[in-house]
Amino acid sequence: MNMHDKMAKELFDNKSLKALSYLIEHGRELEFEYDKKICFLSKDNSSGFVSIWVEKKEQYFDSMEQLIEKAEINNVSFEEIWKEGELNILY
Repeated sequence: MNMHDKMAKELFDNKSLKALSYLIEHGRELEFEYDKKICFLSKDNSSGFVSIWVEKKEQYFDSMEQLIEKAEINNVSFEEIWKEGELNILY
């Protein structure tokens, strides 16, 4: 199993933020659902280094660390969203 596969497994098994950061920083994209809203994380087509799109509205950040610390959906922090969200697809 290569590093990407190990990180993908860690992401889906443990919802590891470390694995999420690694995968997004290395070009992967993630779709997940929170509060019946489809969310998408990617560097591709981002207005910054990385973006989260929530129902096609973009929030962009200079790093994954900044996204994790500052992104919000309906005034709920990304870290809380991450705990409650459901991972769908890793591209």
